[in-house]
Amino acid sequence: MVITDSQVFKKVGACVPEDVPLTSFSILFARYKGDLEELVRGVKAIERLKDGDKVLIAEGCTHHRQEDDIGTVKIPRWLKEKTGKELKFSWSSGMGFPEDLETYSLIVHCGACMLNRREMMYRISYAKEKKVPIVNYGVLIAYVNGLLPRAIEMFKGAKRIYEEEES
Repeated sequence: MVITDSQVFKKVGACVPEDVPLTSFSILFARYKGDLEELVRGVKAIERLKDGDKVLIAEGCTHHRQEDDIGTVKIPRWLKEKTGKELKFSWSSGMGFPEDLETYSLIVHCGACMLNRREMMYRISYAKEKKVPIVNYGVLIAYVNGLLPRAIEMFKGAKRIYEEEES
């Protein structure tokens, strides 16, 4: 089963039997457009965030922001709730991607539906080069809802990385 709406992900996870594979469109897209294993590795940086750390929220498009926008409202709220820390957020959108990545403690990237694989892989490799963890929306959403281990169960490499990083 593939879930596409972040608001129902947790509810569905609770009622779908454990023997039924469960993931999200964003996690599938992370694997298709980028490097799922690196994005899973990046989610662990959330646990290391400290007061005052800078978090970049990067989107590949320039969509019209909604009242409860995922990038400007929901993700900052979820990160503050999960960490209990006072974080500083910056945003980038479209084809622009900041050159000063080393000033950030974490990059949270959209699902890259408007980017091609080459551009998304460039962004991931640039973050790795600057030693800044990067995670995408789908991996982060599964993580904050407590469903990441199940959502990556079918992707053995990503699961292994998450389990190694946990211990």
